[in-house]
Amino acid sequence: MTDQTKPVPPQPPEHWQDGYVLANGIRIHYWRTGGDKPVLLLAHGFSDDGLCWTEFTKELEADYDIIMADARGHGLSDPPAATDTADAQCEDLAGLIRELGLEKPIVMGHSMGSSSAAWFAARYPDVPRAVILEDPMLAPWPGGGPGHGTNEAAVRERQASILAQNNRSYPELLAECRVKNPLWEAAECEWWVPSKRRFHPNLVLRRPGDRPQTADLFAQITAPTLILKADAEGDLRKQNEAIASRLPKGRIIHVAGAGHCVRRDRKAEALQAVREFLAEV
Repeated sequence: MTDQTKPVPPQPPEHWQDGYVLANGIRIHYWRTGGDKPVLLLAHGFSDDGLCWTEFTKELEADYDIIMADARGHGLSDPPAATDTADAQCEDLAGLIRELGLEKPIVMGHSMGSSSAAWFAARYPDVPRAVILEDPMLAPWPGGGPGHGTNEAAVRERQASILAQNNRSYPELLAECRVKNPLWEAAECEWWVPSKRRFHPNLVLRRPGDRPQTADLFAQITAPTLILKADAEGDLRKQNEAIASRLPKGRIIHVAGAGHCVRRDRKAEALQAVREFLAEV
């Protein structure tokens, strides 16, 4: 018998729709708010999924048709494979846009999703109306990036770690999330936990170090671009600003008090910056 006193995962708003497209060799799942409005396509970070954007989406859906995609290996999309090319997630975004027939979408990505969004915007500069990057990695990866030099034993160990997290209970993960993320609204953890139970152990087969540096792509991105960066001081802040200056139509905002999850750590400030930027584009 189910213990009714235990917390259970929330459900998306009833008016949101979900669906799949077949693109770039896989089935890609997405959630969509709908309506005859400008399209905002959201690409989440590593081990999250589309519904991790829920609280952010609720704030903006009155003005935008928001699409929250599950990256391959996340949420309900197909898992990755060892044969995936380094640009797979970039091309997944392109395929999703093509299959849904989206015209001039605004593309926003967080962390891993920001790398995919930047690569997409550089490769297909005429497609996005605007680009928003939430805490992208701007400085070069130390040592060539994650994934370099990993042997089979290390890969298997990481897969086992992910599988163990898949099998942890919702209440256990929820309690842990709330302790580790005191700046987040309580609802953020409620969406974060199911993503950890769904993401696929084969994600460790990805080779993120084979991607071009985000900064190297900036000169090719012609769409207006906003970077929402974690708080930084001194030389790191100056380095971030120097790299962001390579964007032809870009700006960077270091959000005071924010860590890697800018919109979760400082929701009000992130939303204000996004709204002001979108009002211009």
